[in-house]
Order: sequence, then structure tokens, then C-alpha cells
Amino acid sequence: MKVFITGIEGFVGRYLASDLISHKHEVAGSYLPSEDVSHLVNPDCKLYPCDITDRESLWKILDTEKPDAIIHLAGIAFVPFSIKDPVTTWRVNLMGTLNLLEWARQMKPDTALLIVSTGEVYGPPKDETDLPFAEESTINPNNPYAASKASVELAAIQYRRIYKMPVIIARPFNHIGPGQSDSFVVSSFARQVAKISLGKSDNEVRVGNLSAARDFTDVRDVVTAYCVILESRKIGTFNICSESPVKIEKILSTLIGISGKNIRVAVDPERLRPVDVPLVFGSYEKLRDEAGWEPKIPLAKSLEDTLKWWIEQETQQ
Repeated sequence: MKVFITGIEGFVGRYLASDLISHKHEVAGSYLPSEDVSHLVNPDCKLYPCDITDRESLWKILDTEKPDAIIHLAGIAFVPFSIKDPVTTWRVNLMGTLNLLEWARQMKPDTALLIVSTGEVYGPPKDETDLPFAEESTINPNNPYAASKASVELAAIQYRRIYKMPVIIARPFNHIGPGQSDSFVVSSFARQVAKISLGKSDNEVRVGNLSAARDFTDVRDVVTAYCVILESRKIGTFNICSESPVKIEKILSTLIGISGKNIRVAVDPERLRPVDVPLVFGSYEKLRDEAGWEPKIPLAKSLEDTLKWWIEQETQQ
């Protein structure tokens, strides 16, 4: 199968490309021209610089590749950025997706499109009886990023219903692992702990809200889910999650414990979100029942590997 990945240069894209190639798929992908893709050098993977909001450039690439499937990762996924610049977030996430859907509708309507949304579309639960969130739960996004992804889902569903296109929606919850930007909480903690372990910073980790509990899944399990969904040709909407909420404070204490260091913790007001939800987690029952997927990598392993990766990065600098 010929698979095209948008946002192939990102945290998830690099794992996904490797996983697909190992499954003998032919892989190509697009990346932002401003991004470094030296880590993606692979003779089995064709790379194209392209901004997904540039319809003409994107369509030329897709006309060349004529993929059997597209996995759409590209977009703005950082909540604080979406709050700071909602217009760019909406433009990139919605219009970029519409450019893909329209290419498939007009040029190759049998192309399977796996649209990556987010578990954030569910928003805050009214109370704990709303949890775990399942695919039929009401969506109620409470930040611009989540709202933009909800709009993407609505658009994708219309293409599936009206044009009978094989459009799939994935709703991954928080995913973590080696290589993630330190803009995200787990990787931020891991990098700070790594620098302290190497004696490169003072003995203090700066944090935001530690009381919130979230559903974390290893990125390597997430990309396995994408491959399983695509290969099984299941059409619908699927949560990708662990079903096991973990408090942020436990994430931090585990990383500190792995490091073996006595580290102070200080709250940084700039790391606090204007809107935060105490508890969120999902159910992956539908994906397990329909495609046989379930997470395999324990949280402790994800945290250990992430800390080790950051120690390696900081050692090289």
C-alpha cells in the first residue's frame, strides 16, 4: 500500500514512517519547509517540503504520489499556541484538512484518509459519570485547538456521508515518548530532570498544575493503532488511549525517582493554563473490539525511555 503522511517530520510522523516501512508499505510524506528532516533520511521514504495550507503545492505532490492512503498528522497541536493565535490554528487545522479531502474527492475518491483529531474534543466532563469518554460521548471542546479539531471532524464526516469516501477519524489522547518537544508536559519534565542529572541546571523543576489527571499512551502504541486501523480498513471514529488516568504529579515523581536525584519542585505561573480540567480519560473498547488494538508499553517504560533520550540529547549539546 502506498501511504502518504502529512507532518512526517513531527514527533509522531517519524515513528509512523518507520512502522509503516517495517510493514512493507511504500511511504512518502510532506513536511514544513522550515523544519529539519535530517532525522528522516531513509532511501525508502520520499519527502516533500510543503505547507498543507498551500493547496496548489499539496495537490501537485499528491498527483505525483497517488497514494492509496493518507494519514493526516500535520497541524497545530499545542494548546497554549492555539490560545495565543486562534486564527492561525483554525486556518492550518481546518483548511489544511479540507485541501486533503478535496484532493481525494476530485482526484482519487477511493483513497483512505485517516484524519488525526484529538481526545481534547470531548472537553471537560460534567462529572465523573461522563468518564471514560467513548466515541459516542458528546464533544464539548474548551480551547481553540480542540475546537479546530472538532470542526475538522465535522468536515470529514460530511465527506464520508455525502461522497461515500473512506474517511477515518482517530482521537488520540495524550501521547508521550522519546523525541517529543519539551513544549509538552512530560517531555518538559524529562528534559529538566535530565539537565539536573547532568549538572547543567540548578536543582529545581518548574511546573504548572500537578493535580490534573490525564490519559497517557506511548507514541509507539499510538502509531501501531494508526497502522492497525488503516490495514483493517475500519471506517469510523476511534479513541486511542490507555483508559488509565495518571496525575501529573505522579509523572514528575516517577521521573525524579528514575533519576535518583533529590530535586526541588517550583510552580511557574506561566505554565498554568487559563482553562484546565481536573480529570480526563477515554475508553479504547471500540478499537479493541473492531481491530484488536490495545496499548502494550507501560507508563514507567515510556518515562524511562523519554528521560534517557533527553539525557542523550543534552549530553551531545
